Amino acid sequence: MQYYADAEGGAYLEDPTHPDLVGLVQDLDRVSNTFVVLYPGDESRDWFISVATRDHALGGYEIERQDPATGDRSRTTSTNPTEIAADVLDWINQR
Repeated sequence: MQYYADAEGGAYLEDPTHPDLVGLVQDLDRVSNTFVVLYPGDESRDWFISVATRDHALGGYEIERQDPATGDRSRTTSTNPTEIAADVLDWINQR
């Protein structure tokens, strides 16, 4: 396992694909499943990337990325689950 996704609503997927991630983002709601976080499968690595529902993000989502090994720390917003999934996978592949 290279990485896994863990959603507040209980979903857990190992090495989710682009369609899997689109589904996880689309399943987020503002009550019981507000975020999904992806972590490395290797416990010696310390990065994560999360997608959370945000009212202030024009009805969309906030994407937070943190990788202490490279000093990468950023937040962006998006409204498109397909683009979010591609962004998440691109970022993970750079780790």
